[in-house]
Amino acid sequence: MKKMTKAMLMTALILGSVSMGTAVEANELNTFALDEYVVTATRTLKEIQEVPASVSVITAQDIEKKNATNVREALKGLPGVYIEPTSMSTMSNGIQMRGFTGNNILVLVDGVQVNTAYGGEADLTQVPVENIERIEVLRGAASSIYGGYAVGGVINITTKEAKKVGTTGEAVVSYGSNDTWKKSLQVNSKVNDKWSFGLGYEKSESDGYVSSYIVKTPEEGKGAGAGKEIPNLEKLDNGNYIVGERGRKSWENENYNFNIKYNFDDDKSLRYAYSKTDYNTKYGSPTLYADVSYFSSGKVNLEEKEGKYYGASVTGRNLMGTMNYFERDTHSLVYNDNDNKFKVQASYVDNKVDGYVQPPTTGGFDLNYDGKGEYTNHPTKVYDLNMEKAWENIGKHTIVVGANYKKEEIDQTVYNLSKWNDRNALVTSGTVIKNSDKGEVENLAIYVQDEYKISEPLTMYIGARIDHYEKGAGYFSAAGKPTTSPSETYTELSPKVALDYKADETTNYYISYGHSFNAPQMYKLYRYRESSKGNTHPNPSLKPETSDTYELGMKKVLSDNTNLGVTFYHIDTKDKISEDAKPFFEGSIDKRYINLDEEERNGIELELNHKFSDKYSAYLNYAWQNGDIAASDYDVPTHLLHAGVEYNCDKWNALIECQYVSERNKTGDDFEGLGSQEAILLVNTAFNYQMSKDITLQFGINNLFDKVYYCDEPIDERSYYVTMRYNF
Repeated sequence: MKKMTKAMLMTALILGSVSMGTAVEANELNTFALDEYVVTATRTLKEIQEVPASVSVITAQDIEKKNATNVREALKGLPGVYIEPTSMSTMSNGIQMRGFTGNNILVLVDGVQVNTAYGGEADLTQVPVENIERIEVLRGAASSIYGGYAVGGVINITTKEAKKVGTTGEAVVSYGSNDTWKKSLQVNSKVNDKWSFGLGYEKSESDGYVSSYIVKTPEEGKGAGAGKEIPNLEKLDNGNYIVGERGRKSWENENYNFNIKYNFDDDKSLRYAYSKTDYNTKYGSPTLYADVSYFSSGKVNLEEKEGKYYGASVTGRNLMGTMNYFERDTHSLVYNDNDNKFKVQASYVDNKVDGYVQPPTTGGFDLNYDGKGEYTNHPTKVYDLNMEKAWENIGKHTIVVGANYKKEEIDQTVYNLSKWNDRNALVTSGTVIKNSDKGEVENLAIYVQDEYKISEPLTMYIGARIDHYEKGAGYFSAAGKPTTSPSETYTELSPKVALDYKADETTNYYISYGHSFNAPQMYKLYRYRESSKGNTHPNPSLKPETSDTYELGMKKVLSDNTNLGVTFYHIDTKDKISEDAKPFFEGSIDKRYINLDEEERNGIELELNHKFSDKYSAYLNYAWQNGDIAASDYDVPTHLLHAGVEYNCDKWNALIECQYVSERNKTGDDFEGLGSQEAILLVNTAFNYQMSKDITLQFGINNLFDKVYYCDEPIDERSYYVTMRYNF
């Protein structure tokens, strides 16, 4: 806490000096800093300069200039946001905001929750970036108006709609390294004043790169023993050995989307939207780095000490990894009355398939193994209904009132397969279903927010949300023993208060407090998981995690073309859920999830944007993150820096960006290479050439200097891509 206090004082002194020395008159301002409006932070349309929160906006034009091929790439470079650059998290995971991971970050697409009911992570594969109008990113607690998941922040994605009578669209073809393809077609049309629709299709696929290695820890008595030679394998800094690789991790994603909208008049409308996502990943040909002659019954010696052999076993599951499958249908119906500031939205999300196949923990080290295996599928359903009403400018008040009902269901089944790599190859004799789990949760909430204009420079926001959370009676089968879990309820009040002070036309200060909560992920409540390293039991009695966030910030227009933002925050989290370090049963290695840890997070975020001229502009942002964080979150970087320069001239646009991430090894770990969380400095570029009014040619390079870095697994080497865009 002393480090945090000193850092805050030093930064405040620096910024105070900058503010006093560069203040400008109101009539000197232009639209560079103040023309952006957002709705995510307060659920009402507010100028970003006057929002009492740290907010960023990404437009469709920004996405195109970056040549972002997916939402993850579009989010790169934002203050306090870290996108892990490994193939293990290429499509759906690996997003951090203020150190919080995906299950503590609410992601919305046109108001529909994208976070999966199973694990709380946000799968971003279902949103084609060509169909995105804008992305608003709110950092900080937002449970007072959004409920669970909105602990670290909110990512609010809005898709495109036809704005005037006629048809517009975009066709994209992209090709890059690792045989990576993307083909997209998005069309939006307004037939007349009453009817409009949109439809789209996107398919992307890649061979991927070698990213998952078979690493083994030498243990006494676990190797091939005397009589077998020790192969010459690479030894890592942490004492482990690389035994082989799983091959390239390829992926394929296919998305369909459709919407239709009817306007009753200029203010009232009804819109239905549907999207379908199919996504799968798999590893290529596995490779052993030691000849089979070194093995005995799937075991290999790794080293010898004082006449004793130390080694490990290599199984089919080690070699083959998993094949993952994901299929989701999303339905949404929205009635919007802009005149009366009233909105009703109902949505249904059906994750029909969310699972994987894998070989058994045994089975030797046959590289061509296609024998028995398992198929684990945990489909989920989410039903959501939200109603909201706003009253604007009632004297000095703007009031928002809303109600929300949400129900989530999980139904997991583990099947025995006759062929591990075919999820349809169910065994024809014996036990087909190996294990099953089932459960549901319901949440009913009401929320209110009052924006009170105390005086001309001072505005107060005060609000609260009450969530009544019920965990329904569930069922899980642990080691073949059916168990029924009881129903439990929790009621959580999430208040928030914020003050925004407009010192002058160029400077706003704000201070806020917000309480947030996150219910346990459903797999921790209901799923029983078997593993050779110890089975994990669900815990139906888990309590929600709760956090208190304190925030202090300033937004400053330094000149016509320069704006600055700074935020200090402190977060206390209670009832942190983690896996118990002690065995669940005496004498066993089984474990379960418990409410154990408490966390403290402190941070500073600095953001600077400057426009040098009509041709050149640049941005720089830095985040310092520190605190007493649970061991499971050891991969949170202390220092996070993003910087970029953009050049525009006639038909050309060029962008170069860099990201620095400090090392993230566990306390006491001091090693580099595979398995470590190294410091990273990545440089990426994008070039755009307007060939004609409708056609743009794009070219980019990721990891420009071809650096080798590790985030447990390696990141990709230098890669290239070229894209053709046709707008009509």
